[in-house]
Amino acid sequence: MDAVEQAVEALNGKALGGHIISGALLRSRKYMPSSISLVCPHTHDPLRLQGEALVTHDGKMRYPVIDGIPNCVHPPRLGADDKRWSKFYDLFAPFYAWSERTLGGLVTGLDIVQVRRGMMRLVPAGRGETILEVSPGPGIYQPDLAAKVGGEGCIWALDISRGMLKQCRKACTQQTPAPQLVQGNAAYLPFEDGCFDGLFHFGGVNLFSEPDRALREFARVVKRGGWVAYGDEQFSEEWRQRTDLRAKILRRGNPGFLREPPAIPPSLDSVARHQVQGGLCYLNVCRVAA
Repeated sequence: MDAVEQAVEALNGKALGGHIISGALLRSRKYMPSSISLVCPHTHDPLRLQGEALVTHDGKMRYPVIDGIPNCVHPPRLGADDKRWSKFYDLFAPFYAWSERTLGGLVTGLDIVQVRRGMMRLVPAGRGETILEVSPGPGIYQPDLAAKVGGEGCIWALDISRGMLKQCRKACTQQTPAPQLVQGNAAYLPFEDGCFDGLFHFGGVNLFSEPDRALREFARVVKRGGWVAYGDEQFSEEWRQRTDLRAKILRRGNPGFLREPPAIPPSLDSVARHQVQGGLCYLNVCRVAA
């Protein structure tokens, strides 16, 4: 019996060092154990598995584990934007990938797959790293991240929408490493300080109830000197000047294209700003201040 089988036997496929994972994933050897443990997103106290929930040692905070995915969402009463978009994406999750690939390409005139690949070349994830993707949606960028960290790396994926996490898990069944999924709020991450080598987020910060706090959280959970790459929709100067039908449709359909991004916190420096997705979005690649 090897180490993986021993873990399955001893833990019944429920937990490993505080991580909630399935026995099937352990047996597949696509799960790469890491030193990351979940903590209370409010107090940052350690969590332990008790029945079908993760609880703090004093028992005051309890987070259920549903279908193998811990629900570490905080606060209990979400901000208006977080609540609204969480419900929307739960319903839209099965159609998101198709919609972006087909309708997105039709409206923008871009080859969505190609512009994604171009953007992901800017993400500095390295072989063997332990990284976090915030707001993975249905797992669109997971293959690129897995290719960068390799089989010896480890990927965690956190989304406020359980529907999106289910789609992500479905899309990544053959991926190595497979992502370890957590339901949570980007502004209250359930991870210890400085536990990741890097963090990637794209396409959600415009919708967060607390975007400034979320960026501070991004920096908090990454090691000093580690990387954070995040971005969202924002017209380039060229797109702002355009008056054609396509630009008008995008402006009316998504006001986020004209929105200013949140201020970069002092905890992130060495910022390289890139126009991506054909000038429709930005990507900031930063380092966590030493």
